[in-house]
Amino acid sequence: MKRIFFIPFVWLHLILGAHNKKEDSTAVCAIHCTKNNIAPAGIMTDHVHQRKHFSFAYSYMFMNMSGNKRGTNAVSDEQVFTNYMMSPSKMNMQMHMLMPMYGINNRLSIMAMIPYSIIRMSMHEMPNQSQNMPDMCDMNSSSSANSNSGLGDVKLYLMYNFLRSCTHRLVASAGVSLPTANIRSANTSSSIIPYCMQVGTGSYHILSSLVYVKEGRLFSFGAALQGSISTGSNKQGYRWGNECSVSPWLAYKPIKFMGIAARAEAYYAGAIQGWDNSINQLAGNDPSADVKNYGSQQRLDLFLGLNFYVPVASSQTACVLIEYGKPLYQNLQGLQMPFQNILNLRLQYNF
Repeated sequence: MKRIFFIPFVWLHLILGAHNKKEDSTAVCAIHCTKNNIAPAGIMTDHVHQRKHFSFAYSYMFMNMSGNKRGTNAVSDEQVFTNYMMSPSKMNMQMHMLMPMYGINNRLSIMAMIPYSIIRMSMHEMPNQSQNMPDMCDMNSSSSANSNSGLGDVKLYLMYNFLRSCTHRLVASAGVSLPTANIRSANTSSSIIPYCMQVGTGSYHILSSLVYVKEGRLFSFGAALQGSISTGSNKQGYRWGNECSVSPWLAYKPIKFMGIAARAEAYYAGAIQGWDNSINQLAGNDPSADVKNYGSQQRLDLFLGLNFYVPVASSQTACVLIEYGKPLYQNLQGLQMPFQNILNLRLQYNF
């Protein structure tokens, strides 16, 4: 799997080497691919723009987690309290993202992703009775909550379409994630909040994706391979694990202005390496502060979505994309909160 993360270097070489000054015949295809044949809302690197054309998109993502799991098994609060004073209860993450995109030529485009994240987590505290009399534990434990928000890590992409066909496209992307987020956010008592509550990673990441799309009059299908590799530890002494996902989808367009899509995604994330000493001080009480609970993740999700297309002018289109997903399988190494549902929404305007 690690070899996947070296793919962006090959793609970048191909992207830079394939460009020449001769006018490309894919201008019509570039318009066709971006006007009303966008991939599902969770796939953002599936198309390029015509030369000197511009698009602006707003993306919203909501992820909800609750309970605890180790491996594939649920873990109760009572079990968590045997090792910690607190047990994570619920967590939700919202991400608002702006995505400007510009066509350098008919096959090469550049895109930025500028995220703003809002994270909230509530926890159950061990009941007082259980600390001295475990057999008489009152499980009506009290709760506490933390929240954090701020600018996340900004991502920059170069995207190249290798195919000239209007009904096929193969878009390769190479990018970098910049450590623009604050990873030293603290709670009201001035304690540094846990890793999962921080809005960024603090490290540079090499990003890559390869997306194939086949379009038909009524049906289309595609698949996306995406990866992220951390280049090293951040200033606090830890690094998030590498990520990889594979996502095929099938879409049906019964009417001109609307499409229906079903998408699956297999996702893998590696374990955190190292730790933040300020966060680690709370590891004996709070499982979300214990780096041992940030092991690898394996997940299989299923999404259903709708795509709406609104013609504005001959070469301009507005798109509204929405999809809702739930995990079918989760294997979490360490004590972690499992995902319950995911919502992706995107509003896009192509100039």
